[in-house]
Amino acid sequence: MKKFTAAIFILVLVTSTVSLQTPQRPEQEIAPEDILRITTSLVQTDIVVVDKDDHVIPDLKLDEFKITDNGKRQDLKFIEFVAPDSAPRVEGKLAVAGQPVEADAARNLSAGELRRVFAFVVDDLTIPFEDVTNVRKLLNDFVDNQMREGDLVAIIRVIGGSGLLQQFTSDKRLLHRAIAQITPQLNANSAFNNLTSEERVRAELTGATSSVGLDDGGRSTDSINAANSDIDGSNEGTTRGFRALATLLTASEVTNYMKVLPGRKSLVLISGGLPLSETSQGQVTIGTGAGAAPVTITETRSYISNVDYLLRQLVDRATRSGVVINTLDIRGLSASRGVSRFTDPGNEATSNLMSSGAAGQGRLPNMAQFDNLSMDTMSGHLGLEALSSRTGGVSVINTSNFKEGLDRILSRSSYYMLAYAPSEPFDGKFHKLEIKVTRPGAHVYSRAGYVATADSPASTNQTREDAIVRAAMSPLARRDVDLAARVQYRFLPDSRAQLDLNLVINANNLDFKKSANGNYESAFDVVGFVLNSLGKTQGGFSQTIHSTLSDKDYQRALTSGLSYTAHAELPAGTYQLRAVVRDTGSGKLGSVTQYIEVPDLSKKRLTSSSVFLYAVNPQAGSKPDPLNALRQLPRAQDLRYAAVIYNPKLADGKSQLRSQTIISRDGKIIYQEPEAPITTAIQNGQVIKVGQLGLGKAQAGHYILTLVITDPLADKQSRIIVRSVDFMLTD
Repeated sequence: MKKFTAAIFILVLVTSTVSLQTPQRPEQEIAPEDILRITTSLVQTDIVVVDKDDHVIPDLKLDEFKITDNGKRQDLKFIEFVAPDSAPRVEGKLAVAGQPVEADAARNLSAGELRRVFAFVVDDLTIPFEDVTNVRKLLNDFVDNQMREGDLVAIIRVIGGSGLLQQFTSDKRLLHRAIAQITPQLNANSAFNNLTSEERVRAELTGATSSVGLDDGGRSTDSINAANSDIDGSNEGTTRGFRALATLLTASEVTNYMKVLPGRKSLVLISGGLPLSETSQGQVTIGTGAGAAPVTITETRSYISNVDYLLRQLVDRATRSGVVINTLDIRGLSASRGVSRFTDPGNEATSNLMSSGAAGQGRLPNMAQFDNLSMDTMSGHLGLEALSSRTGGVSVINTSNFKEGLDRILSRSSYYMLAYAPSEPFDGKFHKLEIKVTRPGAHVYSRAGYVATADSPASTNQTREDAIVRAAMSPLARRDVDLAARVQYRFLPDSRAQLDLNLVINANNLDFKKSANGNYESAFDVVGFVLNSLGKTQGGFSQTIHSTLSDKDYQRALTSGLSYTAHAELPAGTYQLRAVVRDTGSGKLGSVTQYIEVPDLSKKRLTSSSVFLYAVNPQAGSKPDPLNALRQLPRAQDLRYAAVIYNPKLADGKSQLRSQTIISRDGKIIYQEPEAPITTAIQNGQVIKVGQLGLGKAQAGHYILTLVITDPLADKQSRIIVRSVDFMLTD
C-alpha cells in the first residue's frame, strides 16, 4: 500500500518516476450505443428539409410528413428537430504572430459538449496535382473561420495519410498539420501520374520554386513520367475501378468508426470524380439510301461488379451510424468539357471527339492525357451524386465556388429525427425509404433505405481493460471523473524531450469508503498511452492506486483534488498522450488528451520549452510554488512564468532575443507588455526567460498567458515562436 503525504492544496499521490510500458489492447470490442436504431419494432432515420431558398425549415409538424417503407405507408410515431448550438467559438479568435491562442480545455470535448462532427475524406487518388492547393485553402478556411465550439473534425486521406493526423480532434494545431501534409501523391492507381507544371504546383504548395525537377525521392520528373506513361493505357477501366473501390472502402471504414459518436455526423468526400461506370458513345446508321439517319448509341458498363450492392451496403452502414455523406468535386468547372485544361501542346480537342467514323478538324488528342484531365466527367459526377443522394447528403459539382458549396453542406447540420414502427416483418433485404413533406416548396434530403436486419444489441460484459482502452481511444473525453492535465517539457542535449505529466483528479467523483478506524479508502487505475505519428502505441504507464486518507487529508482532497505525476523521455517527433482514470468501486471514467511535438534540436532552429507557471507571494524572498494541472492562482499572489529558449542565433557572441507577454480573456487582450530584449546569459545554447506579474486587480476567471519570442538573427520562417498556457484566477 502506497503512503501519502499532505501538501498545501493538494495531496501528492505519486512523486517518483512511473516506468514506461506498453499496455496490451484487449481483444473484446464493445458495441457502441447508437442514437439511430433499427429493430423489428422501431426504425429511426434522420432527414433535412429545406425551402425554395435552400434554408432549413425548423417548424414542421408530424402530420406534414409522409413516409413509405418499400412502397407501404408507415404510421409515423415521433419527430424531433435537432439544431446544434450555433454559438461561435470564444477561445481561439485571438491570433499572435499568425498563430491562434487557444486554451487546452477547448481541445478535450465530452459527449455532452459535442455539437457537430465532420470527417473530410480527401480522395488523393483522383484529385489533380494543381487542385491540391484548392483543397488546402478550403480546409484551412474551414478550420480558421467556420469551426465552432463543440466541433469534432477529422481529415482523412485515401492514400498517403498518417495515423496521428487522421483522428477526430478539436485541436486546430493537429488539423492544420494534417492539411499541410496534403500533397500530390504518386501511386500506381492514381489518375494523375503525369507531373506537368511541377514548378507552379510546388510554388503554390510551399511558396518556393525549384529549378531542378525532382520529386521527394530524388527522381527527375521525366523519369517518373516515363515510368508511369502506360499506367492510364488500355486497362484504364480496371484502374478506375480500383480507384473507386479504394474510395468507397475508405468512406465505409470512416462511416463505421463514426458510429461511436452521438448525433448526426457529416462525411465530406473531396474528390476529382467517382466514376463507378464507363460511358462510351458511338453512331450507327438506321435505314438505307436517302432515308438513312445517324443515331448516337450510349453504352454504360460498371467498373466494379455488383456496384449497386456495394452502395446499398454503404447506405445501410451510414444509416445505422447516423452518417450523411456529402461530395465535392474539387475540379470545379474545369471538369466540364469545353473548359478542360490542356497543358500539353498537341492535345487540342477536335470536333469528332467521343464520336466514331467521320474525321473532324484539328489534331486528334492524346486520349490518355485527355482522360487524365476529364476523368470521364459524366460518370465521375454520377458516382458522386449517387453516393450523396442515397445517404441524404449534398453533391457540389460544376462549380468553382468551393466555399459556397461547403457552406451548403455545413448548413445541413440541423435535421429532423423520425421514428416509426415497421408494418412488415424484417426479411434481410434492402428496404427503400421515401419521405415526403406536404408543405409547398419543401425539398427533402433523406436516406435511400436500409437492410431489414435488426441492430445487434450492445454487449454489457465490459471488462476493466475494455473500459479503459475504449475511453483512451475515444475521440471524446470522459467526464464521469473530472480530470485536469498538464504536460510540461524541456529538451535534453541529445534532442530528446523530458516530459512531466501532472494529473489532478476530482476526489468527489471517486468512491471513498470510511473504514472502521475512521480513515477513507479508495482504489483507482491511472493508465496512459503515448501514440506516435503513425497512431501506434509507443509507450505509456499503468498503475493502480490504493489510497488511505485521514479525515483531514480527505477533506483537503475534496477541496483541492488528488495529484498524480509521471515522467518520460521521448525522441524528436509528434505524439499524443491519452490518460485515463477509472474508479474501481463505481467504474466511473475520466480521460484527457494532450498533443506533444518534440522538435529536432540538431537542426538548430529556434524553439522553447513549455511555459512553466508558479504562484509567488509578493513578499520578498518567498519561494515560488509550481501550479499543478488545475493552474489555479489566488489573486493575492503574483504569477511567475518561465521558459527555456533553445538555439538562439549569435552575433559577436551575443543573442538579440526579444520577448513579449500577453494576457488575454475571451479572445480579448487584457494586458500586453512592450517587446523587450532578453538579457539572460546564454549557457550551453540555452536562454532562460523569467517574468512575474501581479494580477490582484484583475477579475477572477479564466485567462491565457501567451509568450512571444523573437530572434531577429534567425531565418525568417523560424524567427518567431509562440507558447500559450491557460490558468484560472481565483478569489
